[in-house]
Amino acid sequence: MSAPIAQPEPATQPEPAAQRPTLLGSCALATTAAEARYRITAPEFARRSSRVIALDRESRGVVRDMGGRSWGGGHFLVFESAVPEDALLRHAGTGGTALLSEELDGADTVVMVASAGASAEAASIIGDAAAARGIMSAGLVLPDGAPVSQVVAALRPNAMVLVVLRDVADVPEVLSALRV
Repeated sequence: MSAPIAQPEPATQPEPAAQRPTLLGSCALATTAAEARYRITAPEFARRSSRVIALDRESRGVVRDMGGRSWGGGHFLVFESAVPEDALLRHAGTGGTALLSEELDGADTVVMVASAGASAEAASIIGDAAAARGIMSAGLVLPDGAPVSQVVAALRPNAMVLVVLRDVADVPEVLSALRV
């Protein structure tokens, strides 16, 4: 009879590290001193000095609602009319008036809020004034059931960033992302 053939021992693999879910705080706990050197410890971003301007009747209510909330450095305004070399704006909260040129002094962001009824002239005046001062400009197009092609065409040449929203409820999130 023949002797039984010895079977090789299965290759032993090191035991896998303990399998556990990654928790939100796990990354902070898992870092070594060497890894911690690369952690960013800077304070939060500073708030911007923003101007949020409604361009038409439909967007006026949205801007007024946003103006009633607590924002770091935002002024909420409504475009009233063009005046020679400037524009007349109305403060959404107080109702007082101001010139666009005065409001843009010290501003670093301009957000134009518009719906299908927005004036291309208003977008052009605000966009040109922001560009002349090197101020970042954004346009938010509100959904109102009407085609947005005309308002997009009016805002596109006058805004560095253009966002067509699906829901008016997204406005506060977009403004927060812009650090208004």
